[in-house]
Amino acid sequence: MKNIPNILSAFRIVLIPFFVWQIMAGNTTAAAVILAISGATDFFDGFLARKFNWITPLGKVLDPIADKLTQVAVCIVFLILLRQYWYFFAVLLLKEVVMLILGGYLLKKNVKIEGARWFGKVVTFLFYLVMVVLVFVPNVPHWLVVAMLSLVTVCALVAALLYLPEFIKYRQQIKPKNS
Repeated sequence: MKNIPNILSAFRIVLIPFFVWQIMAGNTTAAAVILAISGATDFFDGFLARKFNWITPLGKVLDPIADKLTQVAVCIVFLILLRQYWYFFAVLLLKEVVMLILGGYLLKKNVKIEGARWFGKVVTFLFYLVMVVLVFVPNVPHWLVVAMLSLVTVCALVAALLYLPEFIKYRQQIKPKNS
């Protein structure tokens, strides 16, 4: 039972190519459903891990990797399909890549990471919500797309700035090599 959250995180990673395939094939309903399932399993795995104390070292790594890979894939797809909004997706993509690199650096240095903060969870929820709307709802007015993407982008950048002190705190835990 303790591994259910990890299975859900792994399932989110498995969903990524199916989302990409469906959206690139123009099957927006299927793509939206896949993305919604991915978002629901993200919420559900975190809920189960906290509620039943099923938090594992693997889950602390797998869950954020599943989040980042999903968000990167969605951003790349939308960079291709919604070129007129490329700047939003480029910023979101850059933020996710930087977070992946910094998280990977900490993992490589064997730093134990506590997990996502509330502001990261809010941004992830907003991201999934807005992206599902963009996929599922045809002909969203331009002003509304800009407003939704602006909200997600600003929140993502604020979250990245809020994570910066966390990264510095974790980096200070790295033991220097004995020379």
